[in-house]
Amino acid sequence: MTQTIEIGLDGKVVGVPRDVVSELAAAAAARAGVSERHRDLSLHLNRALESGRVSLGRGDAWALVAVLEEEHPDRFGSAAAELRGAVA
Repeated sequence: MTQTIEIGLDGKVVGVPRDVVSELAAAAAARAGVSERHRDLSLHLNRALESGRVSLGRGDAWALVAVLEEEHPDRFGSAAAELRGAVA
């Protein structure tokens, strides 16, 4: 059974597999030099791995979408589409 992390985006909550959240945090950290938003997103996602949930503000949500779009389309599986849909 895969543990999920709850990510709150604009009033919607998406359950994302723990390993995907970990990969998203790493991808955001790799882009920390690009913007503060990427760095902040990485920090929020790493905290979510400890607590099991996170609520992202609008800026962090857009940074998340940027990370999803910058990575290989299939890297994050169906979670990517769910996250994009929650932000839209």
